[in-house]
Amino acid sequence: MTLTDLPSETRPRPAAPAVRPAAALALLVAAHFLLNLDSAIVEVALPSVKRELGTTLAELSWIANAYILAFGGFLLLGGRLGDMLGRRSVFTAALVVFAAASLAGGLATSAPVLVAARAAQGLAAAVISPTALALLMVVFPDRTTEERARRNKALAVLGAVAATGGSAGYFAGGLLTDVFGWQSTFLVNVPLAGLAALAAPRLLPAGARPGRRGRFDVVSGVLVSGGMTLMVYVLVGAQGAGWLSARTLGLGAAAGLLLVLFVLRQRTSADPLLPLRIFRHRALRGANVVAALINMAIGPVIFFLSLYTQQVLGYSALAAGLAIVPVILTVTISSTMAGWLLRRMSQRAVMTTGLLLFAAGLLWMYGISGGAYWTELLGPECLVGLGGGLVFVTFTVSGTSDLDERDAGSASGVLTTAQKIGAAFGLAILTTLAGSATGTAGDALLEGYRTAILAAVVPVLLALVATAVWLPGAASRPAGPRFDGAGPKRRGAARPGRRR
Repeated sequence: MTLTDLPSETRPRPAAPAVRPAAALALLVAAHFLLNLDSAIVEVALPSVKRELGTTLAELSWIANAYILAFGGFLLLGGRLGDMLGRRSVFTAALVVFAAASLAGGLATSAPVLVAARAAQGLAAAVISPTALALLMVVFPDRTTEERARRNKALAVLGAVAATGGSAGYFAGGLLTDVFGWQSTFLVNVPLAGLAALAAPRLLPAGARPGRRGRFDVVSGVLVSGGMTLMVYVLVGAQGAGWLSARTLGLGAAAGLLLVLFVLRQRTSADPLLPLRIFRHRALRGANVVAALINMAIGPVIFFLSLYTQQVLGYSALAAGLAIVPVILTVTISSTMAGWLLRRMSQRAVMTTGLLLFAAGLLWMYGISGGAYWTELLGPECLVGLGGGLVFVTFTVSGTSDLDERDAGSASGVLTTAQKIGAAFGLAILTTLAGSATGTAGDALLEGYRTAILAAVVPVLLALVATAVWLPGAASRPAGPRFDGAGPKRRGAARPGRRR
């Protein structure tokens, strides 16, 4: 008998090169940074796009929203694809698609082509983001106390660096547009994503083989992607159409129906796109609720701070971007502290501390009156950033710990989806509240921003409740039973008769 006569699963395989955790982390962090950068960098270039291509306001809004819709709508599917087909190969392919879509956007000569390019970027991002987080979980396992500490440090680095992507996008977008034209905000992604795709096979683990591959459930894919995309579309347009309009209520009901049908199908599917067993994990449920709620506050607050500094304080776009830097810096500082704290305190304690700091910063920020930045905004921004860094790292740890490796992509996709939906919902709600309380200038404009900032405290308080209910109140313990959705399982222990 020769080697070729052996079943494929028993043939000896060439030894894979050892994975260097630091290099792998650098690549995964760079991918997250690129996605966050791209979510902001093009927005700065939109006025130039309008001038050069002669686009209408409606077309301009679609250039911005196409990325959001595709990104938010396909996250659950993107996360599961890595679990089913192999995370490294899916991650690499998505980077290639992202680079190609960026090239198409940079060469576009009409609004429809630009919209299509942005949508393709969003689709690729919906695969890259959860798959990168799942790969990080493989590179940094949590089987022992030491491994768990290393994973927490890695997540802290990921959170700190990725948080700077959005802020950097505003600066880079303005600089590139002024010097090279709006096309450069797309073309800059091509070499970055291309280099990342070339490095991925060398730096990332191949991971466990997907095993027995069931058929891809096309119906489930259509239901979840259609439902999520429609939900994001409703949230993006709710402020303009009205929350009680036929468009909002009708499309919202349709989105809800698609998602309910998706969940029902997962309950009976032999190869579900989203294994519902992961939701039996209490900490995962709590992490996703907190992730959605905190993103209802942080994204809209940054948005309103940008408007406030320009429209009330009279800052330039560059100065307004610089005014938000303290938030980013303090998020970076507290993110690096979070891993150290999680080794000494429970997830519940660290999360509660972060949420209280965040809420205190918002309440302090509510006192803005058009006065000096140094006395009215700098302190509140630092509190918000310090609290936000602790919260971001902790909900990521809570939402990805003690899960079976085969479900890492699904868990990552759910967590990222919670963040995107929370941010879209929060911006829609707070924009509506601000609009109802604001005028066009002066005190009326200021009052609208104050109303939005105060309203942002509500989801933070709700996150405190979710933390108390779901997050573990004891400090992390050494490796013990592994949660796999069906009950505790010792690592390496077989479960005879278990269906995949």
